Amino acid sequence: MATVILRPDTEISSGSWNNESGSGFNVAKINDSSNSTYVYNASANQSFRVSLDNTSGLTGATFNNFVVTAIFQKHGGKGADASFEVNIGDSSSITTFGSISDTTFVTTSSSPTTINAGSINFAGGVSASDIDDMRVEVVCTDSTQSRIFELFVTIDYTSGGGSGYGNDINSVASSTIGKVNSVATANINKIIGVS
Repeated sequence: MATVILRPDTEISSGSWNNESGSGFNVAKINDSSNSTYVYNASANQSFRVSLDNTSGLTGATFNNFVVTAIFQKHGGKGADASFEVNIGDSSSITTFGSISDTTFVTTSSSPTTINAGSINFAGGVSASDIDDMRVEVVCTDSTQSRIFELFVTIDYTSGGGSGYGNDINSVASSTIGKVNSVATANINKIIGVS
């Protein structure tokens, strides 16, 4: 099994959300791997919806499950904490793949907090084009305000087609090797020029 991280790439709707300079929502602020840029809800209980980037060549893969990760903190004087629910869907429904309650994404911290929600299994028959149509909606709850620094989805999949690198390494059978230097064997064609 291997993973791919999908980050927000396009704003679909943004309600009353701004970036750190206060000049409107900017999807680049939550997909840049930085804890110095962010978006925040300028008033309580706002939502935004974004599409995710594509899987890039995973046609034929079997998609097993996914994990939603957010790095966020409370913002402003509204409420003692920051909480939001997350819906994961596609162009037909924002909950096609599931929802995560606001009891998962909650913090009382004024410093960036990373939360990985528990994995959600895909129903059978999900294709790369289904994954490429994924959208994420964040809905702030309980009259709270949040700063969101990062939001991304980690997809766990089994590669379609070839089985990756298939040779023994240092007398270890290839069938017992799942990764080489943290890279899944399904994603390895050569090691030091040997295929």
